[in-house]
Amino acid sequence: MIDLNGFEEYLRLVLKESTVTSYKNYIKRCLEILNKIDEFKPLSDEEKLIEFSKKDDYQTTYDKYHNLNEDTFSDHRSAARKYKSFLRYKKIREMMKQYDEYPKKFPLNGAYMFFRVFNEEKSYPIKALCRPIRDYLGLPDNFTTVEAIGKLKKIFGKNNIKIIKIIEGGGNMDIKNIILYGPPGVGKTHNYQRLISSIEEGKSLKDIFEIIKKNDKVKLNNETYKNIENEGRVKFLTFHQSYSYEDFIEGFRPNEEGKIELQDGIFKKICKEASENKDNKYYLIIDEINRGNISKIFGELITLIEEDKRDNYEVILPYSKKPFKIPSNIFIIGTLNSTDKSIATIDIALRRRFTFIKMLPNPKLANPKAKKLMEKLNEFIKNNLSEDYQIGHSYFMRDDLDLEFVIEYKIKPLIEEYFYGDDEKIEEAMKIITDLMNEEITETINNG
Repeated sequence: MIDLNGFEEYLRLVLKESTVTSYKNYIKRCLEILNKIDEFKPLSDEEKLIEFSKKDDYQTTYDKYHNLNEDTFSDHRSAARKYKSFLRYKKIREMMKQYDEYPKKFPLNGAYMFFRVFNEEKSYPIKALCRPIRDYLGLPDNFTTVEAIGKLKKIFGKNNIKIIKIIEGGGNMDIKNIILYGPPGVGKTHNYQRLISSIEEGKSLKDIFEIIKKNDKVKLNNETYKNIENEGRVKFLTFHQSYSYEDFIEGFRPNEEGKIELQDGIFKKICKEASENKDNKYYLIIDEINRGNISKIFGELITLIEEDKRDNYEVILPYSKKPFKIPSNIFIIGTLNSTDKSIATIDIALRRRFTFIKMLPNPKLANPKAKKLMEKLNEFIKNNLSEDYQIGHSYFMRDDLDLEFVIEYKIKPLIEEYFYGDDEKIEEAMKIITDLMNEEITETINNG
């Protein structure tokens, strides 16, 4: 038996009233025909509709019993699929009820994406609720939140479901201005994705800093980061010597017609978006932050970026003459190459207002055939310069690493730059490389 009354109630929730009767009639006529087809006869009515909704290779057999003047094969197929959505709807409702009664049976595992339906007040964790019934919903074993959201929107109707973010157990991140710094190739630019994901998932400040300092392999474009990026809550820019206040905050710029007009810069734009969406976090990534003239770029806002000034203090912008605040839900994340400028000599205003996370090379991430070379070379550099000039693991990470090419065209120029004017040190560094390369060649020959 099929639940026609329940199906009708579901249709009234997700479809226009004018289509409800049609879908009910399609289901009735569809079952009449399926009951005449041999391969469907052993199945229950609900099983018949589910099976019929899956495949397109029944039409020839189906049309033998079908009066095409009444409605079409596609009408019946659509109705069967809608009934399948109704069954999934009932299953999700059952899980929602279980969650209300026994929430501890649904481990959140740091869940932060929840959903709410039909303007109901209760919110439910997306992955925790869908995980026990993933097969029934047609989700893969390792489904993503994005995949689950797609299913839920099909079942409830995209206009009847609201996706919200609730941080479980992480609390608020008090530090809003962070700089990742270290030598070239240690993964600073990649690790900002990990930093953003950790903040978004509500990890504690201590855990976040330990994760970044460990500097393990980064999985780029993970699910959390992709969601943030798709929602437009992360912006990326690079500072350089010509970058100005007018680019960053506001200034007069030519428009498409060639006329001069007052335009907002990227920082002012993201601050405006963050102010209008206080429930979400926003992220501004500034690559090579030390290459810009900080005082010139931030201007009077250098004070307002401080965590305790957010939302509370405002200034009058010089061009627009309008008051401006920096919201507390925006994070400024910079990257800094420690070989370009020592931390001790960077703009004191920048240093005082940012928290610095030092990142060092991780030999474990290097290709095994380059690991020893990287360690020996960095030991030499640390002893003769400082650890800020080490060579990062990203130069040596490729599985198909052409070590000779990397040494000749990437490492050698760095060595020559680091020890410019000191031919003796350059020769020592190159001898370390040559000896280790010869050692590897000898081992390869001996091993066959």
